[in-house]
Order: sequence, then C-alpha cells, then structure tokens
Amino acid sequence: MFRNSRSRTRGQALVEFALMVPMFLALTMGVVDAGRVIWASTSLSAAAREGARLAIVHGGSPNDPCPMGPLTPDYDAPAPSPSTSCPDPSPSKQAIKDAAIAAAQAGGTGISATVCYGVGCSGDTDSTAGDGNNARGNPVTVTVSSQVALSVPALLGFSAFTISGSSTMLVNH
Repeated sequence: MFRNSRSRTRGQALVEFALMVPMFLALTMGVVDAGRVIWASTSLSAAAREGARLAIVHGGSPNDPCPMGPLTPDYDAPAPSPSTSCPDPSPSKQAIKDAAIAAAQAGGTGISATVCYGVGCSGDTDSTAGDGNNARGNPVTVTVSSQVALSVPALLGFSAFTISGSSTMLVNH
C-alpha cells in the first residue's frame, strides 16, 4: 500500500510540473518581449532626434554647401546640384530620412522615416501655412516607425505591430 500511494504522488508532481512549465515559459518570454518593445521604442525615439538634429543644423542657409529640406522663398542662391559630397540637396528630405533610419539600432524590421516642416504638418506633407520650409525658427518633425514581431503573440496567431518615435525641433542654422 505504501508503494502505491508514493507512485501516485510522483505522478501528481509530474502533472503539476507539466501544467506549470508552459505558463512559466510564456511569462518569461513575455518579459523578454516587453524588454524588446521598450528597447525598440527608445531606439526609434533616439533615431528621430538624430534626424531632426541633422535637419535643423543643415537648413537652408546660403553658407551651407548642402542645405536640407524645402528652401525658403527668399533663398538667394540656387539649390546645389547633387554631387558625391551632397547627394540629396534641397528640396530633398532623403538625407534626413537616411540619417534617422541609420540611427535606429534596435528598431525592428521595415524601418521607415517621414520628415515634414511647419506647424501641424503630418507624414511627408509640409505645412501650407507659410512655415513649411527650412527657415530659421520653423519646426521640423521627424517620425521613425517600424514593425516589431514578438514571440508570445506569434504563438497565439498575432502578427507584428508598429512602434514609432517622433521628434520636433526648430530650425536653427
């Protein structure tokens, strides 16, 4: 009789272990996924700041050999032609986008960036209120976004979700 009850308790422990291990592993993977989301969010915010910083420093000053962003109406020199030292001169925003995407170290997959000038602008569309250019004191907004795939939601059939970071600064050239 002693042997019979002991084998039952061994079986009970095995069943309890089998029920608890998947929950423990899911919880552990969830904590790791949460850390990845925080890391990606921080990385995208820093990348947006880097892009905005590049945009405000290299605005439309006639002294800058490679200005970025849409030129002000009173810009007294023609925009430079593309060259090896200045592949994306004004009115292109591509150099700002490239810098922001390059700065996104842990952003996930499918990283994209948008740049817009002016108050109330969105996406890649500049404001039409007269401040949608790279004149000193006008705001520039850089938004970097990406897809982050997580382990635990993937087991439940959910796909990746979008995380983004944004930064707005005033042109200061």
